[in-house]
Amino acid sequence: MDALCPPLFRAAMGGALKPGVLDAMRPIIGTDAGPGGDFTDGGFWYLDKDLRRLTGTRFKRPLSTRYCGRGSAAACATALWGAFEAAGAALQTAQGTADPDAWRADADKERLGFVSGLLKTTIRFTNRPSGIQQVISFSGHRPR
Repeated sequence: MDALCPPLFRAAMGGALKPGVLDAMRPIIGTDAGPGGDFTDGGFWYLDKDLRRLTGTRFKRPLSTRYCGRGSAAACATALWGAFEAAGAALQTAQGTADPDAWRADADKERLGFVSGLLKTTIRFTNRPSGIQQVISFSGHRPR
C-alpha cells in the first residue's frame, strides 16, 4: 500500500488540477497511507467522496470539482488501473522479482518514536479500524 497510495491518489485527483498544484497541496491534504497521516489525511476524504459520486451516490453538498477522470467513470477507471500497473512495476523493479509472494518490506520504518530523549524505545504501528480504541470493563449495573 505504501507504493500504491501516492500514485493512486495522483491518478484519481491530479487530472483536474494544474501541474504542480497537487504537489503544493500535499502537506495540507496528505496523499499517503502511512502512520504519519494516521490514515486520516484530508485528501483521502476528497478521493472517497469523488469516487462515490462516480458510482452514483448523491450528496447534499457535492464537491464543486469533478476530480477522477474529470467526471468520467471510464477515464477514472483507466487512470486508477494505470496507477496499479505503475505501482506494481515499481515494486517489481525495487524487489528484483515479479512474484508478489516474494516481496518484503522493512517494518521498522513504520515504528513510532517518542519525543526525542523522553523514551529511547519505539513501538509498532498498528492499523486500527478507527482512530480511537478503548477498552471498557463493566463490573455490574448502575443503581436503579
